[in-house]
Amino acid sequence: MAKIHTLVVGRLQTNCYILQSDSTATVIDPGDEPERILRFLSDLKVKPRQIIATHTHFDHVLGVDKIRTTLKIPFLIHRDDLSMLESMQSRVRQFMGLSVPSPPGVDRFLADGESISIGQDTMKVLHTPGHSPGSISLAGRGYVLTGDALFNQSIGRTDLPGGDLDTLIHSITDRLFSLDDDTIVYPGHGPETTIGDEKLTNPFVGRLSKHIP
Repeated sequence: MAKIHTLVVGRLQTNCYILQSDSTATVIDPGDEPERILRFLSDLKVKPRQIIATHTHFDHVLGVDKIRTTLKIPFLIHRDDLSMLESMQSRVRQFMGLSVPSPPGVDRFLADGESISIGQDTMKVLHTPGHSPGSISLAGRGYVLTGDALFNQSIGRTDLPGGDLDTLIHSITDRLFSLDDDTIVYPGHGPETTIGDEKLTNPFVGRLSKHIP
C-alpha cells in the first residue's frame, strides 16, 4: 500500500498529498509553497513521476509550475477542468481580488476509470464532478483522495462557476459511497474521515441527513 504524506499549504490550507511507493512518488494538489514541497520530496529521497490536480481551483494548483519545471515531470488533470484552469487568473481577480501567476501547462488528461501506477501500487481515477466539472477522486487500496468533493462532515461548495449541487451529491452517493466503509478519505482540506462515517452522519449526504431520502 502506498504511504501517504500530507503537507498543508497556502492561505486556504490545502492538503497537498505525496503518495510514496518504493522509491517513486506522485504529488497531488500542490496548491502553494512549492519550495517546501520540493524540500520534502528531496528529504524523502524519492523520484516523483507526476503531478495530479483533483481539480483546478487556484488553491490546488499554484505550486504546480515550479515543481513541474524543476523536476521535469508531467501535470495531469481531467479534461473538463481545462477551461477553468485557463481562466484561473481572471476568476481569482473577480471572486477574491487577488493576483495569481499564469496557470501551469497541462501535459496529459486523465479519464474516468483510468489506472495510475505509483511504484508497485495503483490508483483508479473516479470522475466526481459537482464542485467543478472535471473534479476527480483517486482511489487506492484502503483510501480515496476526494479533493473538494467530500470532506469530514461536509461537501464541496457548489456556488462557484461550474459547480452544481445535484451533480455533486450524485458523485458522492453513486461513486464515493460505493467504496468500502473502512476506506480512509483524504480530503482537499481538513482532517481525514472514512466512507462509513460519512455515509452515516455527513449532514449533507449521510443517512442521517435531511437532504437524502
